[in-house]
Amino acid sequence: MSGVTRQRSNGTLRPEWVEQVRSAVPAIVTGLALVLLVPRAASSVVVGVVLLLVLTGVAVLAVVGFEGAAIGFLVLGTALSPLDNLRPVAALAFASTSDIILLLGVFALVPVLIGRRLVIDPLFLGAGAAFVVVGLFTSALAADPGTSLNNLLRLVVGALLLPIFYMAWRPPRAVVVSLALAYVAGNVANVVAAYTVGGVGDGGRRIGYSTHPNVLGLCAMLAIALLPFLLAAVPRGWRPAVVAATAVCAWGVWISGSRAALVAAGAVLVLWVLVSRSVTVALTLFGLGLVPLYYVGVNISNLAASDNALGRLLGGGSSQGSNAEREVIAREAWEVFLSHPILGNGLSDVLKAHNIYLQVAAAVGIVGFAFFVVMLGSTVVRSLSLDRVGGLLVLPCLGYLMIGFMTTILWDRYVWAVLALPFLASAAFAADRAVADADVASDDPLPIPTSPEAP
Repeated sequence: MSGVTRQRSNGTLRPEWVEQVRSAVPAIVTGLALVLLVPRAASSVVVGVVLLLVLTGVAVLAVVGFEGAAIGFLVLGTALSPLDNLRPVAALAFASTSDIILLLGVFALVPVLIGRRLVIDPLFLGAGAAFVVVGLFTSALAADPGTSLNNLLRLVVGALLLPIFYMAWRPPRAVVVSLALAYVAGNVANVVAAYTVGGVGDGGRRIGYSTHPNVLGLCAMLAIALLPFLLAAVPRGWRPAVVAATAVCAWGVWISGSRAALVAAGAVLVLWVLVSRSVTVALTLFGLGLVPLYYVGVNISNLAASDNALGRLLGGGSSQGSNAEREVIAREAWEVFLSHPILGNGLSDVLKAHNIYLQVAAAVGIVGFAFFVVMLGSTVVRSLSLDRVGGLLVLPCLGYLMIGFMTTILWDRYVWAVLALPFLASAAFAADRAVADADVASDDPLPIPTSPEAP
């Protein structure tokens, strides 16, 4: 067929001019980088770092192509997302290393997605768009519209960017598994950093390369919630390593001192039993929990006075001061909500209460809150629409919904790098089925299963 090239991954047709533009992009980017950045690189560390990143990205593009580069950047960025305080230079305080690498991955995806039919999730996109509209209107009326708009932009970039691009992308199913594995590996690295180069917070709570001990705990909880999906998706020989890595993440919850992460992690394990409806899972978790329960029972008096997650949950360590502070902040946020309950007061000063639902209600009122809840709920709906393996991605989504009552974190990449996976999994599983159907239709005597099980 003249004027078009066939895209092998999904069988769609791509105009020839798209391929020509794609092949010219590395040369164009290299030329612009050399002309615009080299003269300033000698006098600015930031410009030098940007130049190095641009040239590295171009080199990667030349070797593996746009989609290969996108996969590499997204896997690396996802792995680094729990280490959100890891920054290339101090001058880039507004962005972590993970932010920059994930953004490179998104940029590399753009040429891949040109010409593709966009398969959208109307529930997520509709709720997200409505939330943004309410946020813009509320910010215009806020006392500090600049700060409110800035926070709204951060929410759009942090919470909407990855899901939207993941909807449009149709990679192999292995990409979803690789991103989940990368997130777990990043949490393992952060726990190691907590004992090596990372800081120590009040009462000896470990931080690692996170901005706060609670972030270390939250990310570790999400990594634990990925365990059921990974056990079902990876080959059998990988499963011991996945379990060992998850055990390290569980230790990350413990040393972070985050009570919310501990409660949410326990709830996720209970939900795993309910979702899987497996006696084997229930008995295995019960057996693995006997030794920790015995240790806790024997040392309960010492633990209750410490700053680990259980000690703070039982009222020890720094929990009393934290409780008092949270009560004051929550009361202030509630009063702000009552002052303008319909459309809120803008996203400038209400993002500190340790309850994302109260924060959103105070910021954008009941109207914006309703759209936000639908947006979060769509991650659960999308997960449950997948097959048996992909459906297990509902657990980290539910984990975040639960911890939302006890955290301030709304839009950060280390949350949405996981919550966006159901949208990517949906496309990836559909692509697998399309490839299988095409093979069956082409005289193949051995059809590929539409929902392959891990060996």
